[in-house]
Amino acid sequence: MNKFTGTSAFVLLTLGLAACAGPDTSQMSAGERITERGGEITQYGDDWTSGNKEVRDGEKLIARSTSQITNARKKLAKAEADQVKARQMIADGTIKMQRSEADYAAVRAGPAATNISQPE
Repeated sequence: MNKFTGTSAFVLLTLGLAACAGPDTSQMSAGERITERGGEITQYGDDWTSGNKEVRDGEKLIARSTSQITNARKKLAKAEADQVKARQMIADGTIKMQRSEADYAAVRAGPAATNISQPE
């Protein structure tokens, strides 16, 4: 390789690397640097706001579902108490019916309510 080719290769390589390096940020003003980073910072803020909304919505949902569970438990307790009351009513009614049937059977077995005279 001669001196001209080596120097040309070095110059081309240096220019190529300089082009790949991109703009020199030290030449940018503070406002330009802030503007460049603004999109990234905005995304952080948007993500935080979105997360904060999810937290608030989740807390509201927990409060609402806790209230629904409490109401459902009250309704369940009332329904169970109503079943106990209904079973007792059925037992009491059955006893009354059996007593009535027994009393009726005793009356039928006894003397007639009217005296029917026998023809002579």
